[in-house]
Amino acid sequence: MKRKMRVIAGRARSLSLVVPGGVAIRPTTDAMRESLFASLGSALEGANFADLYAGSGAVGIEALSRGARQAVFVENNPRCLEDIKVNLENTNLARQAVVVSGQVLKRWLHIAAQHGPFDIVFVDPPYRSADLSTIGRRLIVQGQGMADQGLVIVQHDRSEPLVTSCSPEQTKLFGQTQIDLFTVDSDTQKENGSE
Repeated sequence: MKRKMRVIAGRARSLSLVVPGGVAIRPTTDAMRESLFASLGSALEGANFADLYAGSGAVGIEALSRGARQAVFVENNPRCLEDIKVNLENTNLARQAVVVSGQVLKRWLHIAAQHGPFDIVFVDPPYRSADLSTIGRRLIVQGQGMADQGLVIVQHDRSEPLVTSCSPEQTKLFGQTQIDLFTVDSDTQKENGSE
């Protein structure tokens, strides 16, 4: 059975999104998305956005609805990929979207070269995943695929600290879920040998 969500704001406002049933994902709730996108404000307008470990695609679709120029969705689960495509069609946002099948860590450099640099990247790996610290380091510290002054947003269980040399500029707590916002600075990238 598929759960239902909705687009909160923008040109696809109130349109329904399907969420795959029987799949171990935890969608970013309406309240979390509302708080997150309120923080982004005008940074979203015309942004190149990436939704990594995309699940239903709700976050990337919300970004497109609110003014992002393009969103790239990366997901490994076939059922989730099917629902992302359905959601994009139902919200009339498919023409601004790229849907990539595969594992984020294996595909990221190729995706970044083909579709980047990204102004905003949302990362929501499965809880207790070894990917969390690796993708965090690659995006936040090394700046892989990121535009200068780009934003990296990481959603994770608050008991799992994100191991990087940087501290988030902003943290939001929703029960056991934590969302951290980082700005990627090209000077930091140079100091860490990524250029």
